[in-house]
Amino acid sequence: MFLRITAQPDARLIATAVRRGLRPFVLTARGLGWASIALALLLQIVVGGSYLTLVLVGALIAVGIPMLLINAGTREALADSDLTTYEITEGGVAHSSLASRHSYTWNAFRSVEEAPGQLIFGRTRTRFLPIPTSTLTRAQIDQVLGAAAGHGLRVRRA
Repeated sequence: MFLRITAQPDARLIATAVRRGLRPFVLTARGLGWASIALALLLQIVVGGSYLTLVLVGALIAVGIPMLLINAGTREALADSDLTTYEITEGGVAHSSLASRHSYTWNAFRSVEEAPGQLIFGRTRTRFLPIPTSTLTRAQIDQVLGAAAGHGLRVRRA
């Protein structure tokens, strides 16, 4: 198997991949923010008085921190927004642009997630390699996912 994909990085696809990669952190921040808002409302009902500061802090945690994490991650991923070539072989995955070339064997990845328009190869909780699939057929996508599963990666299909 040898697949070569050449594509310009798509900000929308990268933002989706970043959101998926940061999902545990974003959900934790949102949960803590909403808990802070709920605590402020409970204190206002039980004790009385205004807890506007606690509500504002909760809103900042629930909305501001996830937005900051996702925007920073997307901006960092788009920093090298040159035309990129991705190669998927029996030995692993490689991607290269004018500035760099990186190659990974299959055991460098923990999982592969099929998302709309891309395959997201996960290395760690927050490090991933999104590969666009707009030029691939369904059979080629299934071949890549089968190769990943054959090498022991956790595969999540759309």
